Amino acid sequence: MPQPQTQTQQRYFWLPVPDESSAYGLMRHAFAGTRLDTGTADEAFCRNTFALANPSEMDWIHAKTCQNCNTLLKEMKGRPR
Repeated sequence: MPQPQTQTQQRYFWLPVPDESSAYGLMRHAFAGTRLDTGTADEAFCRNTFALANPSEMDWIHAKTCQNCNTLLKEMKGRPR
């Protein structure tokens, strides 16, 4: 018999998006749902809205991760900072 889930399962995805706060011009942010469910813009977990585009392989390599999105997702999973 499966164990009851103690945490809510939330689907999310990471995506490099244009972000003026990044020296590279892009930053990886986390968004709720799946990439297929989104339009041309969406609100990230850090509460900022970004235009969504198809990043290149180099964008994935060079874009840093948004620490606010990362921290919020860790807290949702019950992990300490």
